[in-house]
Amino acid sequence: MSGVVIVVLVAISHLGARRPSRVPGPLQNVLEMTVSGLFNFVEGIIGPEGRKYAPFISTLFLYILCMNLLGIIPGLRSPTSGLNMTVALALCSFFYVQFQAARHNGLWGYIKHFWGEPWWLGPLMFPIHVIGELAKPLSLSIRLFGNIFGEDKIIVILAAMSPYIIKPWLKFVPIQFPMMAFAVFTGFIQALIFTVLTAGYLTVMISHAEEAPVGIERH
Repeated sequence: MSGVVIVVLVAISHLGARRPSRVPGPLQNVLEMTVSGLFNFVEGIIGPEGRKYAPFISTLFLYILCMNLLGIIPGLRSPTSGLNMTVALALCSFFYVQFQAARHNGLWGYIKHFWGEPWWLGPLMFPIHVIGELAKPLSLSIRLFGNIFGEDKIIVILAAMSPYIIKPWLKFVPIQFPMMAFAVFTGFIQALIFTVLTAGYLTVMISHAEEAPVGIERH
């Protein structure tokens, strides 16, 4: 299912961008508004430098959103309702943030972020900061998995119970429909939360190099 999402996203992007026009058609218009909106959103979180990180974070949002919504289609299952997928996504996010932090701050600045201030507390703060960083992918993966797995299970249970709950002449009325509508909303929210947290983690990691040294006031 995750492979299907990748193929669909790549195909739509290719069709909308292969022949850009000054007067965009419907597909190009939708893609331009989507990309512009997501890039502006990422910049709003990270700041002016956010545009160079926006392609990864925006793609992450669209990918997770589409996978979350697959579960409301009869016969399909949300890939994000499986822990393997959410762990893989969280690890991608984690290693991307660490790579960009080391690239932005340099190796010493990256280590200094974990060492903390004052320097003499470094032996205590370093393992605490490392544990805190390692907890982030665990938090991201469990949160996304738990919410999407729960929604999909509730939809399946309600669909299975429909013949026994409602009257015989209403047996084709899907009592799971309200939950499916709610799943669209929560699928969007969960993709947004995962994306915002990733952008927030990145902001914290790359902002260390811009901090003024101790005792020097910034104006």
